[in-house]
Amino acid sequence: MEKLMEAYHKKLDNYYDPDGRLTQYPSKKPMRIIALIKIAEQIEIGRKYTEKEINEIIRQQIAFGDVELVRREMYQYKFLGRLRDGSEYWAENDWRNAYREYTEEEQS
Repeated sequence: MEKLMEAYHKKLDNYYDPDGRLTQYPSKKPMRIIALIKIAEQIEIGRKYTEKEINEIIRQQIAFGDVELVRREMYQYKFLGRLRDGSEYWAENDWRNAYREYTEEEQS
């Protein structure tokens, strides 16, 4: 699994522009998860955000226009929690543990 994740990380490098922004949303789930991790790392645990603030964080990390897709996926993959009405967002406390296998090779 570690070698596979290493290959995904390497391939995902091609999806970023020189400014470090994601240029397109990956179609393969493991690469999507890795890309979402990079965005989730910009969201402070324990802080509440408005939808506008979350959108701005995402907008700074991507070079394509579909902020809503990325926000929706971050919620679906449990990087973000939110109130039903979308008025408040937060980083889920345990996303790092949930996706540890995707980041282990970066830590070694």
